[in-house]
Amino acid sequence: MAEPQVAGVILAGGRSRRLGQDKVRLELAGRPLGRWVWEVLSPLASECWLVSNRPLEHLSLGLPLLIDLLPGRGALGGLLSGMLVAQGDLIMLSACDMPFLQPSLLRAMLLYARQGSPEVVVCRSSRGLEPLPGVFSRRLLLRLEHRVERGELRLRTFLDACRTRVLSAAEVASHDPAGLSFFNLNTPQDLLRARALASCLDQPDASLLL
Repeated sequence: MAEPQVAGVILAGGRSRRLGQDKVRLELAGRPLGRWVWEVLSPLASECWLVSNRPLEHLSLGLPLLIDLLPGRGALGGLLSGMLVAQGDLIMLSACDMPFLQPSLLRAMLLYARQGSPEVVVCRSSRGLEPLPGVFSRRLLLRLEHRVERGELRLRTFLDACRTRVLSAAEVASHDPAGLSFFNLNTPQDLLRARALASCLDQPDASLLL
């Protein structure tokens, strides 16, 4: 049996009210956030897309773009847009503001997604359940479509309705000890921390900045 193909899907999101600018184009250490995420996901996938509801503004990123078919529907709407266009059997989903995704953790999530029959693979960290990044099976397409059509847009509620494999905090720590994969930028303070972290990722004590 052929190994399931993987499509990377990055959610560009909307204009961040708290940061006051488009996060996907926000530069961190000289690279837009969207490109940080794409450079981690794309080697693990046969295709990798940025789902955008403002594609003309995002052409300058030089990334493969998908138009968000359901703008304003949050992460589930973006996931559905990706599933309707991308060819992968598995959708590896991330937000654009998660620049420190760890490839080792993503590979472990894909391994679990290919074993047994989970419909979703997500993680638990010391903070609790982490809905993103996540790996979603294409088998969810019809259920996802119906849920979005009904306006049921909470990602965590959708996970409760799926056969979800949750990596424990201990499993996550074996691949991402500092929990870098779950760092996301929502506020100016987050941006300051991200800049400090980006400048010292090659140092052993970088995790102390989290």
